[in-house]
Parts: sequence; structure tokens; C-alpha cells
Amino acid sequence: MSITLNSGARVVAVVAHPDDDALMFYGTLRTWRSAGASVTVLLVTHGVNGVSVADQATGLRLTSTQRLAEIQASYQDTGITVECLGFEDGALSADRELVTVIEAALLRLGCTVLLTHALHTGVDHQDHLAVARAALNSAARVPTCTTILHGKPHAPRHEFTASVLVDITPYIADKIKALHAHQTQAGRYYLTEDYTRWRAAGPGWTLLPAQAGECRYFEELAPSLLLLSQPADLRR
Repeated sequence: MSITLNSGARVVAVVAHPDDDALMFYGTLRTWRSAGASVTVLLVTHGVNGVSVADQATGLRLTSTQRLAEIQASYQDTGITVECLGFEDGALSADRELVTVIEAALLRLGCTVLLTHALHTGVDHQDHLAVARAALNSAARVPTCTTILHGKPHAPRHEFTASVLVDITPYIADKIKALHAHQTQAGRYYLTEDYTRWRAAGPGWTLLPAQAGECRYFEELAPSLLLLSQPADLRR
């Protein structure tokens, strides 16, 4: 299934850390913004604890502004807005506080389409799972939110089956640049150009071989809510 949003859509991507959005949704967000949709990245944490154990041993530490500056740079001149809720990363819980804050933001933004992490039983960052649960809980009380899509985790050994593909071929080079902007995370395999191209080419070979033969790139999404009765907002 492929979907196209019209100019009235209000898309909100709720993610745990800076760079999660670019890994899962960058091309999708750019595609829908170019179509006229309002697009906001709602960042739950500032990512200050995003330092590997090896880097910590060398004394590396991050400030609360460093990673925020990186994500802002990754969307410069795109018309996509970034907001940070300011939670501390590493120990998020889908509790009342997080659910309430996300719900308030979705209501204020008039969210019609929610993008967030996947709910699955495989290996993944604990914050990703907490944000996915909290975002789903919150969206249940946002009457305008009629579409919920989950991005493919980059962690290994996960369980995820995509049924929605977004062709991001026009934005693959920009996605690579956006991931490169996260210099505090440099060296991680999932931010490299080779990995990004491989990951984006894979869905085509699996599901759309004709398009894969044309060197098309995709982002994979899985819906937990998809309202198809409003053709003005969503076209199948």
C-alpha cells in the first residue's frame, strides 16, 4: 500500500531522540511537506545521554543543546518544525506525565497523522518502546488523529512487517546529509551512507521489484490506524 497526503494534513512525528526521526521518516516528512502538509517533529528528549560506553570512558559528555542543534540543522530550510519536550533520555516511561504532555502537544498541533516508533518484541532502545506506547495512548484522545503509522526500527533482531511504503528517492541524498548532521553520534553504523542506501533499497526488492529495478528508495511504515473513508485527506 502507498499513501499520499493532501495539503490539509497535519503530520506529527513523535520520537524519543534526535536522529530517530531522520532514520525512520526523513524522506516521508520531506515528501509530505512538499505536498503542502504541515509537518512537526516532536522530540521527547534532548538526547544528552546519547554517548556510548566506550566514548564515556574517554570522558566525552554532551550538553542539552548539542543534539538539538544537530536536528535543527538537519531540517534547515525545509519548512519542517522541530519541538523538544525536554525529557531526559535513557529512562523514559509511558507514564501519566509523558502521556499527558504528548497528548497536549498533539491537540495543540491539530495532529491528523501520527508517526512514531514501532511496538514490537525485538531488541530496541527502551526509550523507543516507551514513546511508542505513550504516543498511542495519547492519540486515542485526539479526535483529529485518524492515521497512525510506525517506523521501522534500526535495531537488529526486531519484529516488523511493513505494509506502507513511501518512495523517498528524490530525498535520499538529503536524508544522508541529515543523518550526517548528527556529528555527536558519528561512527554509528546506522548513520552511514552505505547503510542508509541499503536500508532504503531493501523494501523495493522485497515488495516492489519493478521499482527496485529502477533504483528507487523507500521508507517502511506499518499502520495501527488508517482511515480510508476520507479521500480528501488520504488516498489509497
